Order: sequence, then C-alpha cells, then structure tokens
Amino acid sequence: MKTLALHEIGEVIRKVRKERGLRLEDLADENISPATVSNIERGVAHVSPEKISYLLEKLDLPMHKLPEMLVKEQEELKRVKFKLLTIATLRKIGDTDEALDKLEELRLDDSHPYIAHAYYYKGKCYIDKRKWKQAERALYNALRISQQNPYKENNMEAASYLLLGYISYYQNNLERALEYTNSGIEAFVDEGENQHIKYLLYRNKGVYLQRLGRVTEGMRLVQDIWDSIPMIDDVTTALSFYWLRAEFSRLSGLTEEAIKYSMEGIDIASRNQIYDSMCDLWTVLGSIYTSQGDWELAETSFTMALKLEGKFPEDPRLTTAYTRMGIMYMKQEKYEEAYKALQKAVKYAEKFDDSPRLSSSLLIMGDLCQMIDKTDEAIFCYEKALQLARKHEYKDKEFEIWFSLARCWDGKSEQEFQKCMRNMYNAKKEFSDQEVEYA
Repeated sequence: MKTLALHEIGEVIRKVRKERGLRLEDLADENISPATVSNIERGVAHVSPEKISYLLEKLDLPMHKLPEMLVKEQEELKRVKFKLLTIATLRKIGDTDEALDKLEELRLDDSHPYIAHAYYYKGKCYIDKRKWKQAERALYNALRISQQNPYKENNMEAASYLLLGYISYYQNNLERALEYTNSGIEAFVDEGENQHIKYLLYRNKGVYLQRLGRVTEGMRLVQDIWDSIPMIDDVTTALSFYWLRAEFSRLSGLTEEAIKYSMEGIDIASRNQIYDSMCDLWTVLGSIYTSQGDWELAETSFTMALKLEGKFPEDPRLTTAYTRMGIMYMKQEKYEEAYKALQKAVKYAEKFDDSPRLSSSLLIMGDLCQMIDKTDEAIFCYEKALQLARKHEYKDKEFEIWFSLARCWDGKSEQEFQKCMRNMYNAKKEFSDQEVEYA
C-alpha cells in the first residue's frame, strides 16, 4: 500500500467508525491497540499492512469495496474544502460573523482531515475581531492537530505559527512574535503547499527585527531572501521586502542603496496602487534626506508620505511618518512644526495601542520639550514612555529614557539624578550594545 493509499483508507475507516458510533477503544483487542487504530486512521506509514487488513475485517469492510467508498469520501472532502473557501472569502470581505457561523455549521471532529484548517480560519476571524484569547485558543488547536498529522505538506503548522506571531505583535510582545515566527520558518515544508506562507514568515521576521532594532540580523535576512523576490506572487508582500531592504540599508549607513530600493519600491507600488507601501517607502526616503541635511527633499518626501493618508485604512504606520517629520523639523529648529507633527504621531500610536511606536514618539516629544525649556512636559513624556518600556521589557529604549530623565533632573534634584543614573546602569546590563534607531 502506498502512503497516499494508506491516508485515504484511514479516512474511510475513521468515517465508518464515527458513523457506527464506535470509539477507538471499541475496536481495540489483544491484536490491535487504540493507538494503532488511531495511526491507521491518520495514515501513519509505519503501520503494518497486516494490522490494516485486520482492522478492515473487524469493520467488515471488504477490500474490493474500498475504491467506491474512497471516491465517496473524496467527494465529501471536496465539499468541505469548497465550504472552507467560502468561509475564507467571507472573512476577507469583512463578513466575519457569517464566516464564524459557517465554521460552526461544519461540525468537524478532531479526526477530520480539514479540522486544522477550520481552527486556522477561526483563528483568523478572531484576529479580525481583535479577540486575542479566542484566536490563540483556535490556533493552538490548529497547531496541535497539524503537529500530530504525519502529512505536513499543507504547511498548516507553519501557518498557525505565523498567526500566533501576528497576535503577539498586535499585543506589543515583539520577542514572543519573533519566537513564533522562527518556529514557523523551521516547520515550513519547502516542497509543500501554500508557498506564500514562507514569504509572509520571512517578511514578518524582518518587521519584528526592525521594530526590535536588530539591524545586522535583519539586513542578513533580507539579503538571503532577495533573489527569491521575483517568485513572490503577491505584490504587497514583495513591496514589504523593498521597504525592509531600504530601511535596513538606511540604518546600516548604506545611503545610496537605501535610496535605490526606496525609489524602485515606490515605482512598483505606484504602478499597482499599493498606497500603504508607498507611504512606508516615502517615509524611508524622508529619513535618508533628513540624515543628509537635505531639508527640501526630506520635507517633500514626508509630505508625499502623508498625502497618502486616507488612501488606505488607518493603521500605526502614520505614527512613523509623523515622528520622523517631527525629527526633521527639530533638526531645523522649527520647533512649532515639530511639536504639531509629534502630537499627531502620539495620537496615532495611542489610537492603535502601538506601544513600540508610542514609546518612541513620546521619547522624541520629551526631547523636543526639553529643547524648548518645557521641562515638566518633557518629564511627563519620558515617564509615560518609561512605563511602556518597562511593561513590555524594551530594555534598550529604557536606557535611553533614563538618560533623558537624568538630563532633566541634572542641577535640579541630585536625588532624582542619581536614581536615574542607577537605573541607566541596570538597564544597560540587560541589553546588547547594538545601536538602535527608533521611530
């Protein structure tokens, strides 16, 4: 019996057992254990043909009738697959509640070949509704079942890890998001289905590394996958890699390379009307020209990025555009314009509960307030940023905030100043010396 035949026979046996109301234990005896029955149903290859024949006899399933029963089973599986496609489409167009209702109507048991898919789509629906606990519960079930399944070619395990990483990211736990994503990359089957999952995993890993300030590791990841970019069939995903390459090149001091990939990405995004990617890439260009002191090109770039506001659903990326515009104005000593831009940055980060961006924007707003002698407001911003940094264990950022607070207290309160210096030292011990640029 070939592996595929084993898998198909197992599906028939499972269905017949369920129809007759039998448990695994009901089929077990001194010749076959419940675990062996389960392995046969799941198509595990190491089960002996004699055990399969024995189980078929117990169920009174003649071998010559199996082809007809297999055809019937495959037709039923096709119907379930069609229903899952319907559910995926409903979720995509925003009919999340209807998608969840249809998932419940499927009533698949944990031994059904498509149960992992059903849990996966349920997880996606709950992510859309920002119900993180329910989403995690569904995805843990998808993960559990896909790990038990000997046939991993559909890459459901990798896909489940991908979404668990999303959930951690949305809850501001970047380190855990990165751990899940690495597990997804490790679980991915290169010869399997759903190849787009691989590129989403690598893209997300790049994003998490960028948010964590791990520039060298991020640059290496993008360079390793760059030759595969033409194979990515989703333009938005491909553009994410252009943004990552431009951003990591900028942070690595490779200015011309950063400009090159920003402009190439903007051209692709413009031709395909991918407005959120255009916003990201114009923001990178603005940051590059700010570092060069080319204020005209920098301001034009940020203006272009912000002109795209309203062209795509609101999300935290506008925080970055406004924050970096604020930095540009600060460097030109245009403090009023900088203050307005940073206020908008803080507003967007708060609206979307984006702690990494919010802590960065508050830190820079504090720097601005300190420049214009608004010390009390600066301390307020720093302390608010500090709460976020400590809550989410942004140790590198915590060090920067303690240093900024120390500057505020220097010459005003020796006790507070010394407290800040001690906390600076403690924070420094807990993060690497790698340079990090926020915003």
